[in-house]
Amino acid sequence: MKLTTKFMLINVIIVITAIAITTCFTFVSINSEIRRQASVSQEGILKTFWELLKAKGSDFYDPKGTEFYIANGKLMAGRYVVNGNYELPDKIKEIFGGTATIFMGDTRVTTNVLKPDGSRAVDTKLVGPAYDAVIKEGKQYRGEAKILDVPYFTAYDPIKNNKGEVIGVLYVGIKQSDYFSAYNHLQLKVVIMTAVIAAIFSLITLLLVKKALYPIIGKVSGITEQIHSHTGAIALTMDQQSGFSTQLSSSVVEISSTMEEFSSTASQIAQHSHSVVERADKTLEDTKIGAAEVENLNFKINDISHNIQTNLTEIVELGRKSKEINKVMEIINNIANQTKLIAFNAALEAASAGETGKRFGVVAVEIRRLADSVVESTTEIEGKITEILDSVNRLVMSSEKSFQLIQEGQEYASHTVSMLIESVDGVDETASAARQISLSTQQQQIASSQVVLALKDIEQGVRHSTDSIHQTNSATDELLELSNQLKILVGTFKVGKDAREQGAAVYGGVR
Repeated sequence: MKLTTKFMLINVIIVITAIAITTCFTFVSINSEIRRQASVSQEGILKTFWELLKAKGSDFYDPKGTEFYIANGKLMAGRYVVNGNYELPDKIKEIFGGTATIFMGDTRVTTNVLKPDGSRAVDTKLVGPAYDAVIKEGKQYRGEAKILDVPYFTAYDPIKNNKGEVIGVLYVGIKQSDYFSAYNHLQLKVVIMTAVIAAIFSLITLLLVKKALYPIIGKVSGITEQIHSHTGAIALTMDQQSGFSTQLSSSVVEISSTMEEFSSTASQIAQHSHSVVERADKTLEDTKIGAAEVENLNFKINDISHNIQTNLTEIVELGRKSKEINKVMEIINNIANQTKLIAFNAALEAASAGETGKRFGVVAVEIRRLADSVVESTTEIEGKITEILDSVNRLVMSSEKSFQLIQEGQEYASHTVSMLIESVDGVDETASAARQISLSTQQQQIASSQVVLALKDIEQGVRHSTDSIHQTNSATDELLELSNQLKILVGTFKVGKDAREQGAAVYGGVR
């Protein structure tokens, strides 16, 4: 083998080895960064997935969080039925892309992962290291996993009930091919570029060995000019992208601040709505108590009315019996008058009897006096009975009037009870409306909080993108500086007219 051939081969091997080592280190760094960004991205998406699921499972604001449980063979988040409900996985795909799944136990019950036939992969099982970590050990799992034989970057969290038992799994992930598509494309370009550079370097080495260095330098000078021009254009484009990214970051910050203020306002409205609900409930309870009290009063009035009616009956019966006593007194009075007449006749007989009937006359006088006393007493008793009858009549009239007034009061009390019952229904409807307003306000506050979280994630992504653009811009500036140095270095070579013509001829032949 000739010495020139050995020299050329050694230079080509050195250059290819250096380029290969540099390329490998670059690919390893890019691969590691892609995997890190994928892990950070899945963590944020999983956090948003949790917030959406908890928001769907909360009927009212509960600072203790949403309760997860299994009822009738269905996975429940509060009152939200998870099985067969594809709203949340599709929402995650709409916002972030990628896949999302909720497992009941180790079985997919809602997902946007598709089978090869295009249907959703519902009722398929969780397998692999994620199953061991989440289902068996109750721990989180972050890393790579195969889903339906397709590799994904994944994030799994266990879903636990209030006893701490694992009853399901929350999952988000993205295909590795989606993340590595740009990386593979770049890798192909770098390999092609490496091959082209190696070929160009081999050609340059060959021409240098054959004493045709000047034409190659002219060609390298032209390439350097093009690299310098393209590098300047890239630097200008990167500056424009940096400005746009900075403006976008500022806009996102302003929107995030506005949404935080809106979320704070919604939280205050939710608190006031909760106070309104409490006041409505208190009013409803007081109205019910008032209705019960008025109803008790109505019952008491009924008792009083019944007692008065009973007393009125007894008073009338007392009047009737008093009249019967009066009749008895008339009989007694008649008997006393007859007794007086008999005593008078006896006194006459005693007087006609002379001394013999004198004692009998004394007895007759005493009997007559006793009869007079009985007549006076019966007369006095009749007067008292008449007074009693008058009092009974007045009492009957007064009782009838009181009974009528009590009946009117009873009617008013019944009407009041009816009005209070209607008021209870109205207050109940008002309390229900206040609860609905409070629920809607709480859901609005939760939704605005989720928007704030999403905006913060977007802001963080824009910040990372801005940092990456700045780093790319710095690399472009360094490349521009290197191209300037290469241009100056190439310019130090003085190429004669014959050499330039020879180099042009060689360049034309190579083309």
